[in-house]
Amino acid sequence: MHSMTTIPPIITLLTDFGERDGYVGTMKGVILNIVPHARLVDISHQVNPQDVRQAASILVEVYPYFPAQTVHLVVVDPGVGSERRPVALKTPRGCFIAPDNGVLTLVRRREPAAEAYVLDNPDYWLPEPSRTFHGRDIFSPAAAHLANGVPLADLGTPVGDLIDLPLAEPVISPGSIRGEVFRVDHFGNILTNITGLRWIDERTAACFPTGLGSDLGEPVYFDAPSARITVGRNTIDGLSQTYSQVSIGQVLSLIGSSGELEISINQGNAQEELRVEVGDPVTIYFKS
Repeated sequence: MHSMTTIPPIITLLTDFGERDGYVGTMKGVILNIVPHARLVDISHQVNPQDVRQAASILVEVYPYFPAQTVHLVVVDPGVGSERRPVALKTPRGCFIAPDNGVLTLVRRREPAAEAYVLDNPDYWLPEPSRTFHGRDIFSPAAAHLANGVPLADLGTPVGDLIDLPLAEPVISPGSIRGEVFRVDHFGNILTNITGLRWIDERTAACFPTGLGSDLGEPVYFDAPSARITVGRNTIDGLSQTYSQVSIGQVLSLIGSSGELEISINQGNAQEELRVEVGDPVTIYFKS
């Protein structure tokens, strides 16, 4: 028996499997057979099919709010059955089990001390894994064994390189920050790759360069109400602090909950209204 002081292992699940089929339930069954006292937390199973970029973005927003010993299981796997590797990433803020297809790119940026492993020890898979459901046969058992205390070094081999998504970096220059639409959320809010934004006071916003490396440059400060934001063919005047600063149905730009530039419509769907797609250019023009 586990005493009350023992914290049950936490395993999160993030997939594009949806809720109608039995795939997620099957994975949970595999996990609970190996570690019956695990707490399983669904982050989302509604990632757009095969949308690795969307999954990477959701993951990096969510994982910092979990305890540091959590195991995060991510199965958005368009390359299942191909040569892509099943991998694990060990960080001070949790362990991640996923296909090596770039879905861990943003976590690796935030966790420079991460150690990567290829999950190549079949002793910790289900017997005779299928070619099409590695979520059940490889990823779930690996996550369960890891949560149950098996060292990562037993599950696989250290590896120096993982695949990264080809992400455009925003370009900061005097008077402007240029980026692109990164993803669109369930509400139709347009989220961009212009990150590291913060409010300094009621009028002043700043962009703190983010990414790998320490020589990222100085933050850029600008007057938010007089800034002009363009997305696709649309122009928005001023950076707002809250949705309610504009009337219902009006377009606004604001700093999202993870510090990214977000373009929204108060109680509306910005993507449909503005006809914007992932990859479209976004620019903040300002007087510094």
